[in-house]
Amino acid sequence: MIAFTGFDAAFQTAYADLAERALTQSRLLLSSPGTIITQEKNGGSYLYWRVYDAEGQRRDHYIGSRDHVETAGKLAEITACIVEGRSFAEGSLMLRKQGYAAADNSAAITLATLFNAGVFKQGAMLVGTHAFGALINSLGVRLSTRYFTEDIDIARYDRIELAIRLEEGFIGLLKQSGLPFIEVPALDVRKPSTSFRVRGRKLTVDLLAPGDERYRSVPIAELGAYATGLPYLDYLFEEPVFTVVLGRDHVIPVRTPNAARFCLHKLIVATLRLTQMPQKAEKDLTQAAVLAAVLSEQFPGALDEAVQHIPPTALRRVAQSAVRAQALLPERYAAAHDFLTELAALQRN
Repeated sequence: MIAFTGFDAAFQTAYADLAERALTQSRLLLSSPGTIITQEKNGGSYLYWRVYDAEGQRRDHYIGSRDHVETAGKLAEITACIVEGRSFAEGSLMLRKQGYAAADNSAAITLATLFNAGVFKQGAMLVGTHAFGALINSLGVRLSTRYFTEDIDIARYDRIELAIRLEEGFIGLLKQSGLPFIEVPALDVRKPSTSFRVRGRKLTVDLLAPGDERYRSVPIAELGAYATGLPYLDYLFEEPVFTVVLGRDHVIPVRTPNAARFCLHKLIVATLRLTQMPQKAEKDLTQAAVLAAVLSEQFPGALDEAVQHIPPTALRRVAQSAVRAQALLPERYAAAHDFLTELAALQRN
């Protein structure tokens, strides 16, 4: 059975305040906030900005001579970045200690890199487990067991209007994080890669696009890359929301599907994975069950609206998964059980 609880009102308020501030950010650091240090050389004092990068390596960035006229302006600008960065890091730490879902540092810096490039402003959204974590945080839900993933799933729904010019395609953009990303060869050597991994680690970024059950590769011209075409992915694209992902040093604004459609899409996807990827199918059902339980109590109208737009060819899949998801929920979630029972009846219509 799934177990989860709601956060205290004070922490939900703290989360909402932190997220509201984070959504106003225009650019994120790709390091820790850092500190200002002074080095004495040849009778002079020189200022440096000391940070730790995505791989935990210390980096000292030269600011200038302490008595140089231009140093004061640079110092003030960097100090403001440090203060803001520490504020977000402290806010995130407080919430993570309470059990809020979060990304590890490498994933957070990768997401920050994508945010800085404008990936989430137009044309793409975060899906998968990191999106689930962001959504349950916004709903004030704490899982009894920590959700975890090292996969970042980016779904492209329209042309991505980037804020920067890509010289080396999507792999070049990912490398701007400071992490050694490489392309992951497709199982079929005739197909282009749609997945990118950090060398020596499990952190993976997958590009996705609407497709069908042939899972064909789809060219993404503006990224100089390919995405895997997935069936029913376009169901997620209506009425997206902006929320945040918590990291160690970052609170990253992202675009995600709305929670109701995400819930129902997880039910669809679970049937597609049931035979070949049963563990992922179980995770899909768990996430759908949690969202169904929360939304049935907080926003039942949102679920009803999302049901009205399920693709007709997916109705049977939703009904089949609803039975399995229902079995994961304790009886006390009566509204969710009623909702899932109604979904299961779709199979007989």
